[in-house]
Amino acid sequence: MPEYYFDIETVPLESFRGEEKAGTVPSKAKIVTIQYQQLHSVTGKPVGDLQILKEWEIGEQEMVEQFKKIYLDKGVWNFIPVGNNLAFESQFMKSKLKQYCNLEGLRLGHRPMIDLKHVLVIANGGRFDGYSRFLGKSGLAKNMESWYFDGNYDNILNYVKKEAEDFVKGYCILKKELPRVITVQS
Repeated sequence: MPEYYFDIETVPLESFRGEEKAGTVPSKAKIVTIQYQQLHSVTGKPVGDLQILKEWEIGEQEMVEQFKKIYLDKGVWNFIPVGNNLAFESQFMKSKLKQYCNLEGLRLGHRPMIDLKHVLVIANGGRFDGYSRFLGKSGLAKNMESWYFDGNYDNILNYVKKEAEDFVKGYCILKKELPRVITVQS
């Protein structure tokens, strides 16, 4: 069962620029990057290179269609998403797969996935606020809209690469340490 680091970056559509939280609503936003990287199922270390599909190079539709080939077409057990707050990615992908690939009734939130959000909230004393700091998140994503519309694609790519690197480091630690802390009661 191949595990893949999975994340997307989004920005508001031009007509919704400046509207608060528009970049988080699929009908008001577009995906500007889809990034994924195969991870070792035991260690969590990268098996291959980070793949970044870029909207500014191929368009959102082509990006979604290309990603569908690895994400859906080979079956749910051939791409196990690993990430943080995967409900967000699932919501966007469901909407965009319906829009561009005519796929109705997808239940992406029910597919096998490993979402670290819940473990990190527990590690953060049960608090949702600030839990993502365990993954090195520094709040730079708030710049995504201005970077995108100003054409600062290098800033986006640097952010995406750093976020992936930090996530994988944290995931490797959890893969190593959680089995030591948690023992199965029989």
